[in-house]
Amino acid sequence: MELVAALNERDDATLAALLAARPDLASPTPSSLTSLAARAGSRLSVDRALAGLGTVELAVAEAVVALAPLEEITAARLSSAVGLDAGPSLEHLADLALVVDGTPVAPLAEALGPHPVGLGPTLAELDETAQGSTHAVTEPSPPSAPTTPEELRAVLIDAPESAVGTLDALTWGPPVGTIGSNGMPEGAGWLLEHGLLRHVTPTQLVLPREVALAAREGRTHREPPRPPELDYRTVPAHVIDAEAARAAEEIVRLVRVLLETWQDEGARVLRTGGVGVRELRRTAAALDVTEQRAALVAELTAMAGLLSQDGDEQLTWVPARTAEDWLADPLHLQWAQLVLAWVDSARTPWLVGTREGGNLRSTLEPTLERSWAVELRRRVLRALKEMPEGAALDADQVHALLSWERPRATAPETTVASVLIETDVLGLTGAGALTEAARRLLDRGSEESIGEALRSTLPEPVSELLVQGDLTAVVPGRPDPDLGALLEHCTDVESRGSGLTVRFTAASVRRALDTGIASEELLERLKGYSRTPLPQALEYLVRDAARRHGQVKVGAANSYLRVEDAAIGAELMANPSLTGLRLRALSPTVLASAAPPGEVLKSLRNAGLAPVPEGPGGAAMTSGAPAAAAWPGTAAGPGRAMSGFSSRRRPLGAPTDPGAAASTYTRRPDAEELQRVVARMRAGEEQVHRDVERRSAGGPVATDPVHALEVLRDSAAAGESVDIVVVGALGTPEQRRVRPLSVEGGRVRMADLERETEMTVAIHRISAVATVSTT
Repeated sequence: MELVAALNERDDATLAALLAARPDLASPTPSSLTSLAARAGSRLSVDRALAGLGTVELAVAEAVVALAPLEEITAARLSSAVGLDAGPSLEHLADLALVVDGTPVAPLAEALGPHPVGLGPTLAELDETAQGSTHAVTEPSPPSAPTTPEELRAVLIDAPESAVGTLDALTWGPPVGTIGSNGMPEGAGWLLEHGLLRHVTPTQLVLPREVALAAREGRTHREPPRPPELDYRTVPAHVIDAEAARAAEEIVRLVRVLLETWQDEGARVLRTGGVGVRELRRTAAALDVTEQRAALVAELTAMAGLLSQDGDEQLTWVPARTAEDWLADPLHLQWAQLVLAWVDSARTPWLVGTREGGNLRSTLEPTLERSWAVELRRRVLRALKEMPEGAALDADQVHALLSWERPRATAPETTVASVLIETDVLGLTGAGALTEAARRLLDRGSEESIGEALRSTLPEPVSELLVQGDLTAVVPGRPDPDLGALLEHCTDVESRGSGLTVRFTAASVRRALDTGIASEELLERLKGYSRTPLPQALEYLVRDAARRHGQVKVGAANSYLRVEDAAIGAELMANPSLTGLRLRALSPTVLASAAPPGEVLKSLRNAGLAPVPEGPGGAAMTSGAPAAAAWPGTAAGPGRAMSGFSSRRRPLGAPTDPGAAASTYTRRPDAEELQRVVARMRAGEEQVHRDVERRSAGGPVATDPVHALEVLRDSAAAGESVDIVVVGALGTPEQRRVRPLSVEGGRVRMADLERETEMTVAIHRISAVATVSTT
C-alpha cells in the first residue's frame, strides 16, 4: 500500500502528469487511486514505462534495484554508483511511480531480471535460500564475507592468482559459475573457503552482491553511460536541396502515373484486401521501377487517401474522388499532402513480400498496420534533426541514436533502414541529411508551410525542348506541367536527372494518338516547345503512326443480334420501343447492343417479336434453362461491370492520429480528459475508504477492483459465501450468492448456491462483492 499512500499525497496536477507520462494507466479509466496503484504496480505497465526510459534513466533504475536491498537510496549514492549526476533521473523515476521513497516497486526488480547490472543475490537472500534449500551441501558454515573494498583487499592479500582471476571474471557478471565434472577449481575453492563465494546448488556457485560491489569499489556500472560517438559526413546545403527536390518530383510523378494506370485498369483486390503479385508486377512495369518500389508508391498513395475500392462481385483498387483534387494541385502541395499522410501513418510498406505464418504479405493488405510505426517515423526524423545541419547519417548510426534514446523500445536496424529509405524516396532527406521541409513537418507545420519549403528548392520549370535527328529530345531542366504531361504521352523516358532525355518511338506516338490528340496538333505543340525546327524524321514518324492509327476499332457490347434479312435489321433500328437497347448496326444483318442478352430478349418479345437465344457456337438455344439465366449481367448473372468514379467506392482508412500511437501504443488523453479522470479517481477513492469502514463494521461491500479481489480470495481460502453483482453481456447487473472456489488468471471459479451450479466469471465483470453476515 506504499504506492497507494504515495499517490494519495500527490496533487491533481502531478497525478495528471503521471497519467500523461504513462497513458496506459488512464485506459480504461481507473475507478480510484487504489485501482490506479494496482495498475501502476503491475508488471505489464512497468514494462511499458521502462520502454520509454532513456539509457541514463535506465541505468539509474538498475542502480536503484541493485542497491535498495542494501542501503538507503539517495541521489548522491546513485551518482557515485553510476558515475554521473543521477538526481534528475531519480526524480523522473519517482514521478513515474517506479520508485517510491527510494524503494523500487516490486515489478521493477522483476522487469530488470534476477541479476541487475550483473549482480547476484544479497547475503541475506542467500542465507534465507540456504535455510529452505533441499540441496545437501556438506561443508562448514562459510566465514563472514568482506562487504567493503578495504575488507576485500585485506582478504585477497594472500589469494592465489587463480582465485583473483575467478573473482575478476564474476565481478561484472554474470555472477554465477558452474563446477565441472573435474571437481572444484582451485581458485573457486579458495574463494568459497574465505566467504567470497556461496553455494546455490551443489554444482553452482554465486558471488554475493555485497562482495561484488566491494570488488567494484561501490560502482554498479563499469563506465558511466555515454551517448554514441558518430563519425558522420557533412553535406552542403545546396546538395541536400537538389537531391531532395529531385526525389520529391519523382515520387509525385510516380503517384500520378499509378493513379492513371489504376484508373485505366484497377488493381484487383485479393481476399486478404491487398494487391496480388501479378498486379504489382504490372504496376511496376507501368512505373518503370522495382516491385518493392511500386509497393511503396501504392502504399503512399493509399496513405494520402487517393485510393479506394470499387466493384460489386470483384473489388478493385482505383483512384478515389480525392485524387481529382490532388492532381489539380501544384507539385509542392501534392508533395506536402503525401508527406503529411506518411508521417502519421501506421502502415509498414517494407513488410510487403515478407511472410507471416507461411502467408506472403501483399501490398495494401490491412495486416500491414503497426501502431509503433507512427512514432518510429517521428523518432527517426527527430534523431536527424538533433544533429548539426547537413549531418548525413546511415542506418546503423541512426539506430545507435535511437538505442541511446530508448534502449528497451528500439526497432531492429533493418526496420530503421527501411524508414530511412522512405525518407529518401519522399525527399525528406537529401544525400542522407534532413531538409528544411522535414524540420517543418516535425514541428507540425501546415501543408502550405511544408510545401513552400520544397517549392523554394525546386528549380524553375523549363518550357523548352531540344529535339535531335535521332528521335531523342532533351529538356534542359524540370519540364513545366504542360510540357511534362505532353512528353509522358508521346515519348519514352531514357534518363532523368538535372535534365530529362526522352525518345520518340512508334509506340509512344501511338499512345499520344490514343488520348485523342490529332497528329497535326501533336506536331504543332512540339514545334511550340522546340527551339529548332522539328527533324523531318519525327514528322514522318508521327504522320506514319497517324495513318495506321484507328484502322481497327474495338468497342464494348453485351449482346449481339443476327437477322436473316437486312430489312428486319432496319426495322429493329427504327422501332421506338427498342430505344433503350441502344442498338448499333455493325452490318445490315448484325446489330450490337449495350444491354445484356436477357434484357434484349425481353424487350424484343415485348415488342411482339419471337427472338431465339444463340449459344457460343452459334446454335440456337430452344430448351433447357430460361434464356435470361444463360448469360452474365442478367438478373440471374454474377454482377455488373465497373466504370468511372463509382459512388460505391470505399476509401482506405484515414491515417492514424499521431497521438494514437505512443511508446506504449496507447492513445494519449488530452488535458481535459486527464482532469476528468483524476476527479473520478478521487471520488472513487472516497468510496474505497467507505467500503473499508463498512467492512470493519461487519457490513462489507467492496466495489473497488482491488478490494473486491481481496474479498474473493479471502472467501475462497476460508470457504465462505459472498454476495456478488455480476454485469452480464448486455450490461445488466445481476446479484448472486456464491462460494468462491479459486481466483486465478483473471477469473473466479465459484459455486452458485441458489442454482446449485458452478460458473467461471471474468473478474472485470464483477462490480461489487459483499460478505454474507453469519448472524
